[in-house]
Amino acid sequence: MSTGKIDWSSLWKKEDWWALWLGLVLFFYAFIGFWTYADALGWVPMWTKWTDPGKAFAVPNPKLVFGSPWVNLVVAWLVLMLLLAGPAKLIGVKFGDWVKGFSIIYWLWWLCAFVIGYKPIADVVTTEFAFTLALFVGMLLGNLPRVPQWLLGSARGEWFIKTAIVLLGAKILFTDWIRYGGAVLTMVLMSFPVFMLLAFPIFRLFTRNTDLSVVAAVGVGVCGVSASIAAAGAIGAPAIYPTMVSAAILIYAAVELVILPWVGISLVKAGVMSPAAAGAWMGLSVKTDGAAAASAEIVARGVGSDVPLSVGVMSKVLIDIWIGVIAFVLALIWVFIVETRRAAAVQRAGVEAKANPGVERRRPSPLELWFRFPKFVLGYFFTSIVVSLLIMHLAGTVYASQQNPVDAATKAVVPVVVNRGTDPFRVLLFGLTFVAIGINTRFSLMKQYRVWNLFIAYGIALLIIIGLAYLISTSFFPK
Repeated sequence: MSTGKIDWSSLWKKEDWWALWLGLVLFFYAFIGFWTYADALGWVPMWTKWTDPGKAFAVPNPKLVFGSPWVNLVVAWLVLMLLLAGPAKLIGVKFGDWVKGFSIIYWLWWLCAFVIGYKPIADVVTTEFAFTLALFVGMLLGNLPRVPQWLLGSARGEWFIKTAIVLLGAKILFTDWIRYGGAVLTMVLMSFPVFMLLAFPIFRLFTRNTDLSVVAAVGVGVCGVSASIAAAGAIGAPAIYPTMVSAAILIYAAVELVILPWVGISLVKAGVMSPAAAGAWMGLSVKTDGAAAASAEIVARGVGSDVPLSVGVMSKVLIDIWIGVIAFVLALIWVFIVETRRAAAVQRAGVEAKANPGVERRRPSPLELWFRFPKFVLGYFFTSIVVSLLIMHLAGTVYASQQNPVDAATKAVVPVVVNRGTDPFRVLLFGLTFVAIGINTRFSLMKQYRVWNLFIAYGIALLIIIGLAYLISTSFFPK
């Protein structure tokens, strides 16, 4: 737990903060493009269906094609690699390692997009299958006998996706929050406590370890790796516990990413599920920020609507903000109840209590709420608010005489700030996330930690949660 002293170095040494800073920098360039009548980011390429390889990629602003979209690919590689190189070094990745690792991840993503974009293939599997192929390719690479550390160190899926989520905020306007925000927040507050309470006895039955069961229950019930790490720190659990739980989370998240989005697309197209419910289902069921947002992206592309992406990310973000509260409450329970009872039991047995080696127990501080708060969420809300305020300002001034001022202002702002601004970089970061998640999905971890009971319990708990999440999401967002 925190001592209450603020570690200012986290501002430049933590992925969470760098996701916020980088997301805001990219958003700034997209935002000024609206005022300068120039697309500052409109040159970043997107993939599309093709029969002519020269037309496999498209640039949002055709005026910014550097001779060929293939040249734009190279420019985007250099710009993004160098933009992230400094922060990567501060996070702990050497420059040379970053250049090698990022380059492989970047070009693997575009290779997958190129292959799936070929029209005969795209007509069968749809273009969004590029994300799934990227995941498979990453998993194949990550499970080779010897994976270089420089590649693993560069596969920063959570960093990529958190930066992308900051950019995604620009796409989630005040009208979306008015329409979905209240329902999503209520759904989240109702779901994750139930998920944790149901998961705990399952883990307790299989592992016979209370501390490990708490760490695992929070991981599967809330939002994955970050939640399990926070829970372990709150209760003073051995460091190996969140490591074991994280291995299970990452492996199962990859499996979910392969299956759940396509089930969601099928249910929406069959008229069984609404697009909003499908997005909420992804947000509640898939247990890492990267995989959850990526799943919602696939569903959104598959059903031809941004609603699953908006609701899915809203769900995940509104779950994430409770990590600090959960850690704080667990710390209170452990300090004042669990450890007190354990000490009393030990004394009754006439045995001297022994603390966990290397674990220093402290009284929980309210500052822990801030330390555990996911900082990238601030950027997500900030970009959403700024774009919404700009639209409201224009609706009340420039477009006040229009029949629908808000709609007119939205049509003026979104194409520049979002469609040709934040979206190209956001989608690119989503693609890199899939490759990175695949690389980090190492099945050898199951053998390494010899935690088959934990993996079995996690699978059972996750299946129950997926079923409950389906019922909850369809109840809040009926067809």
